[in-house]
Amino acid sequence: MPRSALAVVLLAVAQFLVVFDTTSFAVALPLVARDWGLAIAGLTWLLTAYSVCFAALPVLAGALGRAFGQRRVLMGGLALSSVAAAAPAVFSAPWVLMASRAVQGVAAAAITAGALALIDATHPAGPGRDRALNVHFAVVACATPAALLPCTLLLDASETEKTIFWVQAAAGVLLLLLVPLALAESAPEPAARRRVGAAALAVVPLGFLAWFADWLGDRSVSATTVIVIAVAGALVPSVLGWFGRGEGVPELLARLHRQRAAFGAYTVVALLAAGLSGAVLILTMALQTVGGLSPMRVGWALLPAVAGVVLGCLVLPGLAARVGLGATVAGACAVSAVGFVLLALPGAGYRFAEVLLPLLLIAFGCGVLALPVGFARSVSAALPRGLNASRQLGAGLGASLFIGIVTVAQQRFGGVTLSGMKDYRAFLSGAFRDCFELGTALCLTAAAIALLALPRRGDRTAAGDPGLSGGAPAGTAGSPGSSGR
Repeated sequence: MPRSALAVVLLAVAQFLVVFDTTSFAVALPLVARDWGLAIAGLTWLLTAYSVCFAALPVLAGALGRAFGQRRVLMGGLALSSVAAAAPAVFSAPWVLMASRAVQGVAAAAITAGALALIDATHPAGPGRDRALNVHFAVVACATPAALLPCTLLLDASETEKTIFWVQAAAGVLLLLLVPLALAESAPEPAARRRVGAAALAVVPLGFLAWFADWLGDRSVSATTVIVIAVAGALVPSVLGWFGRGEGVPELLARLHRQRAAFGAYTVVALLAAGLSGAVLILTMALQTVGGLSPMRVGWALLPAVAGVVLGCLVLPGLAARVGLGATVAGACAVSAVGFVLLALPGAGYRFAEVLLPLLLIAFGCGVLALPVGFARSVSAALPRGLNASRQLGAGLGASLFIGIVTVAQQRFGGVTLSGMKDYRAFLSGAFRDCFELGTALCLTAAAIALLALPRRGDRTAAGDPGLSGGAPAGTAGSPGSSGR
């Protein structure tokens, strides 16, 4: 196998390890509650600690990689991940589990940032890098549903979450040994060291966003309020950019208008990542607590998401080349919204057969996440990295938002543990429907932003080689500010 191909495989496996950690922990929540004696409020704190750290650190991790070497950042993330996974397997104190989840969030940010940057370092600009980026993002998009089945098989066989911890620790150590053999260190940029401090400051607002999402749950804010705040915040860049069309407007508004394609792409990816991560997390809980499925059946029930993402990857590039990126992405978001609507219908029992079609629709629309080169060719190196950071931030925010809604329901019910009570399950069904209504709002907002900000023209010549450009339409090459006019 050529070294460049080996690098793509190894980086994809490293990214899969990040998703495996998140997915396995979500599936293992009932076992965690049983073995550690935690109520659902305690479980949500564990999930929030991870998502806040994961969402807060993408910019800093990227800056550290440029300053000191991306391979060092990746290896540091793998080392942290292995230690954090082994700690709760050895020690049974609840505070160890909480610290482990926070450190895992830090490790996930480092691994995710380092993996994408190393693709640039190991592949020269051109078709090879484009294909590598497409493969990497396809793995990212498919990883969550694909990881569910092996996670559930392990849990069913061992009946303890500590097996998952040991598997993750061993996998991290193995990757840590292979990385120096398969990947060369990227050249550090001395000038980038001066920007590390500024990147560190970005941790504050990004972490605040993730914490604020959790704060909504702690304050028992209604689900409607959560939806309004999330939609309004997502629309801000596009609305401000619309005001920047004229002459003599403030530079910030003019820049938002000039670079509306880039900002629109960032926002759409963040919204879809929030919806997909939230949907998988909440469905994992709903299928177990309301539908009564075993962990293994949950894995089988969520597996159609892989087929949906793959179908999206096959269909969307050619469609974008013909009808335009904006219309294609908006249509894909609308398809995802339909899936969320089906899950939010009154009377949904969240049983095996009831979630297959909605999940397939959600995943098809979220196939957009696997098309970074569909937003811009890799000659605009900043944009794929920005899309990766947006996906990372969106996934963290989505987990916090969806968990916050469930926390509200638990608080209003009075703190009942996951004991299988019939009335508790019925009450919690309403919280799950609120979550899926939030997912609907996020997808429809992404559709509106795609129509407002992304290029509308198609380019039939690009459809012939989706590996070269991801089916990118005319107007998406060049600088991140390309608007496609």
